[in-house]
Amino acid sequence: MDLGHRIVAMVDGRPKRVICLTCNSEHNYRAPASEKKTTKTRRTAGTAAQRVTQKAKAEAERVSEWEGRIAGQANDAFVRYSMDKSFAPDQLVNHKKFGEGYVVEVLDDGKVSIMFRDGPRVLAHGQA
Repeated sequence: MDLGHRIVAMVDGRPKRVICLTCNSEHNYRAPASEKKTTKTRRTAGTAAQRVTQKAKAEAERVSEWEGRIAGQANDAFVRYSMDKSFAPDQLVNHKKFGEGYVVEVLDDGKVSIMFRDGPRVLAHGQA
């Protein structure tokens, strides 16, 4: 908000001290918001594009690895996922919601990390 001020002191042709006409307080001159120069930092061209490209490459690589492990496998090679069952690394799993995947690693506390087409999921196992 720009309020009216009266100049009290000038240095080199520029206002130095002013008095506010609203509250009568005296302070150093500050340029109103409308006069301040806006300094914008320029973004380097391609930074966001590089980030997107790197993410896309990583995603494509992950999907490619998933397809390599899943493709050509018989339906009976997949174990139906259930919390009651225990899983081992590299075991093929078929989940009713997430689809086909493979066990990446067995985590502690009865959890297992499974890679599905849409990404890794941590699911419970061995909860008999």
